[in-house]
Amino acid sequence: MSRPHACIFATCLLSLAACALAQTAATPNTPTLAPVLQILRPGTLGTALERPVGGPVKPPRTSGGVNLKGKQVYIAEYLVLFDLSGEIPVRAGSGQFLGTRIGDEAATLVYRSAPDIAALQLLTDRAWADLLARLASAGVVLADAAQTIRQHGAVYAASEPASTPAVPVVLEAKVGNSSRRYLALAPTGMGLVPRTAAGIGLGDITARVAYPAKGIEALSLAMALNLSVVDSSGGRSSTFAARTDESSGASSGSSSGPPSISPLMELAPAPAAALVHAHAQLSLVNLDEALLLAGEFGQLRSAPPPATTVGVGGAPLAALTPLLSLGRRLLGEPDAPRVHAVLTLDGPGTARLVLYATGAANQAITDALKAGR
Repeated sequence: MSRPHACIFATCLLSLAACALAQTAATPNTPTLAPVLQILRPGTLGTALERPVGGPVKPPRTSGGVNLKGKQVYIAEYLVLFDLSGEIPVRAGSGQFLGTRIGDEAATLVYRSAPDIAALQLLTDRAWADLLARLASAGVVLADAAQTIRQHGAVYAASEPASTPAVPVVLEAKVGNSSRRYLALAPTGMGLVPRTAAGIGLGDITARVAYPAKGIEALSLAMALNLSVVDSSGGRSSTFAARTDESSGASSGSSSGPPSISPLMELAPAPAAALVHAHAQLSLVNLDEALLLAGEFGQLRSAPPPATTVGVGGAPLAALTPLLSLGRRLLGEPDAPRVHAVLTLDGPGTARLVLYATGAANQAITDALKAGR
């Protein structure tokens, strides 16, 4: 065989070998790496913060309205509640939930998380910028809050600080058999109106009388983001890799580890608060539906109960479980199995869904304020 023909023949053999290797790599038996969960931190929010604010989004249904015709309007409060921990009832069609056999009865998911507050603050500030952009686009002009309050006082003063990385502010809410503890955040530099379980009270009566006469209105805006919703099947499987190195902010690339599921995110009414609360006229705009988002943003992973101490004696919580179970039975309450889990948030996924959910709430707020004009 001549030298040129030998070179051509060798090249063909190399090409065939490369194709064979490529086909082998693509066979179903080849293991694939699970997607990496990038633990929520300011540096793992991805490109979500770079996207333009005020983009098109379908708002959830609302009810009620506010009368803002001819009034100077300012926003006194913009409250975003992030689901931090709690206890919620769950069911599993397979009789198993996060590796625990629960049978056909309901179980109680006891979940906890320790999200990066600095990252959530960035998302809250972005949500606030999104609202201001939507209001400006709709022609809704806002008065300067600080100047208006200096001149005319406030019906409800936003006198309490919101969460910071050093001092978290946690609000607890119980609805039916569910209880949730929320991290309360506001835009940087904005405070919160003091609240109780019943709401924000009567406020300053003098300012309440003066505001209508002077054509002034102040607004509290509030929404909640539930991060622990489990679907009726008992939870969809998590595709994220199991975490092995928390300090690196990433997963291992392997799907092995404790049982886990992927929760759903839900935009819901803030407990004891309306989406829009007009202070002087006591008018409300309420969310009439929850917005459930199906994108994957985190992982609920089976975990042992926390070593939390309670009571005067400081007894471990786990040691009190039999007594608590007996107390529930004596009260006639069902002794549902309790499944403990840790919620870990993915930076890019959480950022995308939080900004979509708050954008939808912001659009509902904008529509209500524009209609009130």
